[in-house]
Amino acid sequence: MNSYKDFEVKDWVEDLQFRRWVYQGESDLFFRSYIQNNPSQLSAIEQAREILLSIRGEQDVISETEVKSRVSEILDAIPAANQQPFLWWKGNWLKIAAILILAFGIGLSLYRRPGALNELAFTFAEVQQPKKARSMQVTNHTGNIRLVTLPDGSSVILKPNARITYPEQFDKSKREVSMAGEAFFEVVKNPAQPFIVFAGSMVTRVKGTSFSIRANDGDDEVELVVKSGLVEVSALESEDEVAGQPASRKLILKPNEQVTFNQKNKIMTAKLVEKPVLLDLTVEKQDFEFKRTPLTEVFTMLEKTYGIMIRFDADAISECTITAKLGDEPVSEKMDMICSVVNAKYELSNGVITVTSNGCD
Repeated sequence: MNSYKDFEVKDWVEDLQFRRWVYQGESDLFFRSYIQNNPSQLSAIEQAREILLSIRGEQDVISETEVKSRVSEILDAIPAANQQPFLWWKGNWLKIAAILILAFGIGLSLYRRPGALNELAFTFAEVQQPKKARSMQVTNHTGNIRLVTLPDGSSVILKPNARITYPEQFDKSKREVSMAGEAFFEVVKNPAQPFIVFAGSMVTRVKGTSFSIRANDGDDEVELVVKSGLVEVSALESEDEVAGQPASRKLILKPNEQVTFNQKNKIMTAKLVEKPVLLDLTVEKQDFEFKRTPLTEVFTMLEKTYGIMIRFDADAISECTITAKLGDEPVSEKMDMICSVVNAKYELSNGVITVTSNGCD
């Protein structure tokens, strides 16, 4: 797949992943996030979408070959020897293509199936329906790390200038987010609801794990390092992959493994690293293992690690200690475990954790 930042209308029309979004709503979060972050592409995307809706005709998705053929036929109809009289086509060929192909598509559909026109009208109305889940976007405009707690309780630590986009409520069958910049993820384990991250043109799928991603805008490469669990990475689906071409674009990574994905040539390079540190974050190096550690020290460590504020009564918990290995659970699950041990309660609101406790015997 080419870099979307260089796409023109014709490229969008021919892109399989984009067509699946227009026709079937696949990768909806990714494309909504892309449009939001690349407003200069909105006009080209809208024109491409109109053309695709025009040539759909029937319920079945039009094939790659047929799309290219119909668009090429219209472009080839412009005489090469008489460029000057036809200069007005350069700015309007897409609208003309849409009109001509629409006429062809509707005529063919009505010939094959009299009810096709009603179905086409329904398709237009269906695409215009508002999406059920509201999209949320958080950008770290500060000079420090920022913790984002997702709807399922998963933790994301954003470095400065990083951003993440996610739905207000996750779909029952999957949890999709889109990110740019540098971020560390601690994902709540849920095998029945895979967690999917779109970063540049790389897709990451997990069921519960921790990992770091670097996907800065404009960079040719996306990098990922696994701290715990298993992570599957692949290229955002393209035409040749659907045709059964190379399985090498999908890798399964284990702890202390790193992958570098080149977005131009779509090559993935994996290697073993001594320590799972990509972004030089404290959380990447922290093992969260405590042995008779005062609770006040544990809270202070969590504050520094996650960039959050934890409010507590130091006198009330002065006798409380923790002996535990917490692992790489999201911060909410860490707090659940800690509070269950010391008979305390906590609330998370606006990025601040407030702990209440009657003390320890």
